[in-house]
Amino acid sequence: NRGDAMWYVLQVKSGKEEAVASCLTDKKVLAYVPRENRLIRKNGSWGQKEYTLFPGYVFLNLDYTAENYYMVKAIPGVVRFLGPDGLQPSTLTYLEAEWIKMLAGGGKPLEPTTAQLTPEGEVRLTEGVLRNFVSRIVKIDKHSRRATVELTVCGEKKTIPLSFNLLSE
Repeated sequence: NRGDAMWYVLQVKSGKEEAVASCLTDKKVLAYVPRENRLIRKNGSWGQKEYTLFPGYVFLNLDYTAENYYMVKAIPGVVRFLGPDGLQPSTLTYLEAEWIKMLAGGGKPLEPTTAQLTPEGEVRLTEGVLRNFVSRIVKIDKHSRRATVELTVCGEKKTIPLSFNLLSE
């Protein structure tokens, strides 16, 4: 029964995101670690490297019961549920959960969004995840091929850089 399930955020030891998510998945808990294949310029050419979008965090969907709390807390690498007092964890709003699901890419790292330069020199996003966040883009850096998106997680502002590939017109 998933009726009472809500989205929560776990703070985990850095570098343990995948291991914790994998443990949760083994226990039939839906868990996400949003990642992207980030464009990196090295020695004059563009390559890709996998990056975790929210280092130190795992997003999970579960029914918050004492039993589930202790099951999650027992996983190696879990620090705590995110929340104001450590007793009652904060939940993601419906919109925040939708953003995380988009950024989670079904469990696979996101590919860079495809973009084109308009004749006026503006970046026009043509295909990819960034198109879902157009209204949330606060900065576009053509040189590093990144768009900075501002979202909230449990009501806290977070900025996330996401890559885009510039295709020549």
